[in-house]
Amino acid sequence: MPIGSFVIILPLDKDYKVLGYYFKDGNSIFEVTSDIFLRLNLDHSKDEYNLLSFKEIKLFTYLHKLKGKLARKASTIIVGLLLHENEEPEKFRISLKETAEAVEILGLNVLDIPQDKFERLLKDIYLEHLEPLTDILKPEALKDSIINITKFMLSGGKKERAIAQDLLKRVENGDHKKISENYESAEKAMESLEYEKAAKLLSKASQIAEELYVLDIAEVLKEKSSFSLKIPDLSKKRNKIVQDARNSLRNEDFHSAYVSYKKASELSKKLIDFEKEEEYRLKSKALEEFYKIDQKKK
Repeated sequence: MPIGSFVIILPLDKDYKVLGYYFKDGNSIFEVTSDIFLRLNLDHSKDEYNLLSFKEIKLFTYLHKLKGKLARKASTIIVGLLLHENEEPEKFRISLKETAEAVEILGLNVLDIPQDKFERLLKDIYLEHLEPLTDILKPEALKDSIINITKFMLSGGKKERAIAQDLLKRVENGDHKKISENYESAEKAMESLEYEKAAKLLSKASQIAEELYVLDIAEVLKEKSSFSLKIPDLSKKRNKIVQDARNSLRNEDFHSAYVSYKKASELSKKLIDFEKEEEYRLKSKALEEFYKIDQKKK
């Protein structure tokens, strides 16, 4: 489970502003210092997602470019999650994006909301969007969500009441469990590197969620399905670049080797594979230094 979260906004008339923090246990254990912001700002100039590792925690962040009215006053929002060392950031990728969009919906007012009031809003946003998807997709959680939707529909017109009755029947028949089952099967397929199979299962889960009117969950599953289909091509491209780097290294072409490892590092970020991102980034940096020394000798 995440430790907490924070939101930074980049106004057009100044450097940055921390809108607020939320910590699950209530203890303030992290602060966005100017040094941390500079690191985030530099890393996000290249990628939407970024991972920083500190002692005992990891910081997974997403940069969201603003549109509409808020874009008149600010350029971007950075949403961050504090994770335990052993937690995988990938499962929070879509949740971070949803959180940024939820903050953007607050509009121009977000710049003037006092920090304590924003932090109360952030708590609600966190509980809605940043809890692990596996918790949201548990059968009981899905059942509760659908029942809450039917309560709202039952107070509507004839058409809405008919839909509500149908939804209640489908819940009684256990249709909501199929969302969980397809998602769990997709996770296993991903672990086995069967990305096309995972995409189909996620798409099926998304379709059922849409039929059951849990539209926010349907959208998340649809996006995960789309991302799953991209993984094989991105992985294949990265593997070729890594092989190119190794071949260049064997031929003592240090310039080509460090450039290739840098590209592999950037692709690893797109794949939300931060272990490989760090490995290839460090190799690229070391080879770049070696190349400079080699050039001076020559």
